[in-house]
Amino acid sequence: GADSLLTHSVPSLKATSSSTACCLRGMVFTLCLASALPLWGQRVQFPTMVSAPGAATTTPTWTAPPATTYSASPAAGPLSATFDPYAAPAVQTPAPYSPYAAPPAYSPYTTPPPAAPFASPTPYSPYAPSPYSPTPGALYPEGIGTPQILPPGGFSFGQPTRFLQEVRGRYTWLSDMGSNSLGVNDVDTSATFAVPFFRTSAPFLITPGFSAHFFQGPVTAAPDFADLPPVTYDAYLDGAWHPQINPWFGANLGVRVGVYTDFNTFTTHSIRVMGRGLGVVTLTPNLQFALGVVYIDRVVVKILPAGGLIWTPNPDARYEILFPNPKLAHRWTTIGNTDLWAYVSGEYGGGSWTIQRIGGISDQADYNDIRVNLGLESYGYRGLHANFEVGYVFDRQIVYRSGTPQFNPSDTVMLRAGLSY
Repeated sequence: GADSLLTHSVPSLKATSSSTACCLRGMVFTLCLASALPLWGQRVQFPTMVSAPGAATTTPTWTAPPATTYSASPAAGPLSATFDPYAAPAVQTPAPYSPYAAPPAYSPYTTPPPAAPFASPTPYSPYAPSPYSPTPGALYPEGIGTPQILPPGGFSFGQPTRFLQEVRGRYTWLSDMGSNSLGVNDVDTSATFAVPFFRTSAPFLITPGFSAHFFQGPVTAAPDFADLPPVTYDAYLDGAWHPQINPWFGANLGVRVGVYTDFNTFTTHSIRVMGRGLGVVTLTPNLQFALGVVYIDRVVVKILPAGGLIWTPNPDARYEILFPNPKLAHRWTTIGNTDLWAYVSGEYGGGSWTIQRIGGISDQADYNDIRVNLGLESYGYRGLHANFEVGYVFDRQIVYRSGTPQFNPSDTVMLRAGLSY
């Protein structure tokens, strides 16, 4: 019974052993296949940021790639490359250097702007009868009825030019005192207009004027019989131009044509032509030098040298040491918007006219004198200018073209008042 049990058990044991071996082989195959799956999956993935060759291989944990990615191998090419780590950095290429290129705005080798240590300042003329007059007193030694027009540097081109520049009126009284008395009353009126002159910065100034001279005397006896008519007249047209040639040199140019007569006698001598020409050099901002001549066309005196110095040491003083009409002025005080200036001045006065003498004789007479004046003048901010002065008049003479007689009136005093706007 035991042998038959054993006989029947052995085939079963062999079958069991065979089944067990098959199961073990299947498990081994399954384990080998399972262990190979990660390696197969690693080979088919897209490349990521990996370790350098030769490093231990591990299964990486996948994370989202950075915004800018590139291949670990330059041969693989970028996936979405916006930055190339192997490209040369972007550098702004500088402008090529050229020794012949134009230099910058400043260069120590460029020609510097002209130095002008004596550049013409804006001259301050508190007492010029015109806003364009840096010198007081016309350089005409006419004295009575002579407008004074000298612009302080002119205009800048393109600046609007006011057509009517100034209107003036003046009254002068000379007393008929002394044994050889001669009284004179003068009434002078004029106006100045400015018009553009070609394309220069200085306008051309036109001044029409009219004057009347009323004489009291002279009272003489035979054989002199010096005489003057009751009244004589001036009717003239004056043209002036004051160019600024360069920052330190300018000019004062003018010509005047007029009729000077008692209107009872009219000859070729009744029409007189006068003129002036001066150069003005700006030595320093406070000092100018003028030199030239004036032509007055009188019977005895035809031409006079003119010039001198114009010194403005400060805004409150102006000294014009000019022949034939010097003037020294100083600001006295300011009342509201009006400046008051006190001054002392000199003047070569008088005039020349064709007249009808006693007996109906036509002649030409000069009246000449020298005047020293003390004055006070005001300058308002609206352009109103007034002056009053008292003077002493000497070296007086009456000279006739006919030659006889020559009469010397007595010294006298003078009062004068003027207004301009």
